[in-house]
This record gives sequence, C-alpha cells and structure tokens, in this order.
Amino acid sequence: MRRDRRIGLVRGLRAFVAVGIALVGAAAAVPAAMADDSVSVQVEIPAAGRLAVSDAQLRWGLNAESSSGAHAFGCNFLSAGAAGDAGSSRAWTKVDGLYRATAGDVRVEKPGADGRMRVATWDTKCQDRAGATVTASVTSTTTESEVVIDAGGGYVDQGERSARIAWKGSFTVVMYGGLTYWSATDPVLTVVDGVGTLTATGSGYAADREDASRWLPLKARTITLARFAHVELGATGFVVTPDYVGVRGSSAQAARTSANAAYWGSFPADFVAFQVETGQSSYWYTSGGERDRFKVALPVTVSFDADDPVAPPAPGPGATTAPSPRPTNAVTTPPADDPSNPTSSAAPPTPGGGGPATGGPGAGAPLPGTGTPLPTSPGGSFAATAASTVLAATPLIPVAQHVGGWLGDQDPLLLGSLGLVAVVGTVAAVGFARGWLVVPWS
Repeated sequence: MRRDRRIGLVRGLRAFVAVGIALVGAAAAVPAAMADDSVSVQVEIPAAGRLAVSDAQLRWGLNAESSSGAHAFGCNFLSAGAAGDAGSSRAWTKVDGLYRATAGDVRVEKPGADGRMRVATWDTKCQDRAGATVTASVTSTTTESEVVIDAGGGYVDQGERSARIAWKGSFTVVMYGGLTYWSATDPVLTVVDGVGTLTATGSGYAADREDASRWLPLKARTITLARFAHVELGATGFVVTPDYVGVRGSSAQAARTSANAAYWGSFPADFVAFQVETGQSSYWYTSGGERDRFKVALPVTVSFDADDPVAPPAPGPGATTAPSPRPTNAVTTPPADDPSNPTSSAAPPTPGGGGPATGGPGAGAPLPGTGTPLPTSPGGSFAATAASTVLAATPLIPVAQHVGGWLGDQDPLLLGSLGLVAVVGTVAAVGFARGWLVVPWS
C-alpha cells in the first residue's frame, strides 16, 4: 500500500511538471496570438533579508563649529562639491566661484525662521535662522547648516544588523572664511553587527609656515569621518550620534576634568591627524578653548529613500526643523576652471604655486584668535591624487508595479483565458497527485 502511494506521488509530481510546462507554453502562446504588445520583466532577487537601496540620503552638520562665527573673516561654513584652489590661504570672495550651495547630488541646507530647511546661498551661509549674522562672541547660535547627499546605493540587512551604502559627491568644510579648508569625497557608510563607520576620501590644501607664498595640495587619502558604537537600523532609516564624548583622538587634547567631562572628546584619530595638515586640528577635539562645546559631533541622519526622509533631530534649542523636499535645481556645473569639472582643461594645481595672499594673513601666520600657525606640510610638495570611485549596488527592481500596470492594459478576454488555463492546470495537478487522473505515459 505504501509502495502504491509512493508510485502515485511520483506520478503526480511528474504530471505536475508536465502541466507546468504546458502552462508556460500556453501563457506564452496566448498573448502572442491575441496581441502584438509584449512585456519583458527582469527581476534581481537580493540576498535573504537584505533591502537593496538606490537613493539613500545622508544628512549631517559635522559639528556646530563648522557653521559658526569665526574670530575673523566672517564665519565657518559648508560648501557643496570639492572646492578648487584658492591660490593661497585667504578669505573667499563671491566672485572667486569657490563656494557652491549645490553640486550634483550634494547640497547644503539651513533652516529659516519657520524651521524648514532650505538650500543655502552665498549671502545666507553666515546667517542664523532669524537672518542675523553669526559671530564668534555669541555662543548660543549657529547657522545650523547641514550637508545633504542623495542617490546613495547599497544594501541594508536589519536581521544581520549590517549595511553598506555609498554616495557619490563631495562637500567642503571652510574655516575662517577660507583661510583653511578641506573636502570629503564619496562617503561610504559601513555597518557590521550594529557597529558603524563613515569614511570618505579627504583632500585639501596646506600651507608652509617657512614660506608664506606656498600653498600645497594635500595627498588624498581615506579618512574616518565618524564611528558609531551602536547603530539601530530602522525600517526607513536611522539617526545616530557619532562617538565623540569620551574619545581621545590627539595627544594635544586638553585634560579631561569635571568641568568639561560632558563634552570632552574627539573625532577619530586618523581624521584629526589629517586635520593637522589642513590647519584645522583643534576644531575637532577638546582643546581647552571657550568654544569646545561647539566641537562635539552632531547626529547623522540616514534615510533609505531620499523621497521618504527620516526626520532629523532638532538642531537647536526649541527647533522644529523638518526635512525639505528634494530641490529640483540641485545639480550645478562646476566652474570651467575647476579640475572636478570633466569638461575642464585646467591642470591640477602646481605644488608651491600661488603667490602672496590677496586677503587675510599669509600662510604660516597664526590663525586669528588661536595663536596657532598653519602647519608645515611634511615631505615638501604633494601631488593631488584622484579620489577613489565607489560603485553603488544594483537596486532591486520593483516588479509588482510593472506587472500590475501591464495587466491593467490587457484585453479582458486575454486575461480570462489565462485565468481559465491556470484554474484547469491547478485542478489537473491536484487530480494527478491524488491519483484521480492518470497520464498515458506513466
């Protein structure tokens, strides 16, 4: 009896395969015979539990000091894109064309009086949400500017508590109106077992204190923008505060005391080492200055879909900042003389070139208000190297909406025929499996 049941089951499976083949043939033949239109659907099935993303958004203000008043030459501010060569350590001007509010998928946003984020401009980059110019003497306000990068690609796996998302584009951090600045290119977020890092290719310029006429490009290298001890991957994204408080990142860091313990810390050590060359190192750790509270790393917001952004935390006391819609004019072309412009014929900056400063103190002079000279670039001159290219993961194709749209466009007779074929096939498969039907070649 058991043998007969096994034979019946085998025969049923054979019949099921045969009917399946027949159904495939029928489904292919009927549309071809009744309509000229055809549809081709390609499906990429990601690894189990993984969500493929193709338009993730990264939002970050780095720290409050990056968007505050400077002791001279205006303010510290953020700029989209990798800034070109200013020729010397000097304050930027509007006609330089070095500042950009948007560049490709990168933009700089800041809140207005109503709390909504808007794309910054040259004229508003040093203003708080009330429209007042920020100053170093006022420690209660900043411009609250943030870098926003869309079109990140990769994957997120909540079950494995892992993720990798890569963005294409650059942003620049400018201190003292332009006396010192650096750029981060192609950020990459990596999360493994809930522990995360955010890296990018760092580049910029450094001065030689022994020769105020020299303005040297730094060698591009990978730097760690932030580390995260615990990342909780949400359904649509997450907000996480980088490790800073309690972190030692420099031997020059001030001693930790009961007075500064709440904000004593540092950005990652390799990041600070890079900033020693740019002249900004003390902006990224507790140095004992009056503005140490402004140096604490701000929360990072990552949204898996830029069109459905996660609400970032309020950047200021009592703020109700809401994420802004994606700008329709977010893409701008770099100036013609910017080497990052693929159509530019400009050569990379020549080490040692430039000339005397045209504004602000010369290279090697103390940074205003700090008494710290811009550092000498080790090893003499550096040749700028191309930033590494990060390929985004192939996104998952939303098959359902395409198939649904195709079905809606088909003739009802065709759909009825396909439904009849499916019903007959299902009944036949069950009949063969139960032994009610027998195929002639069994």
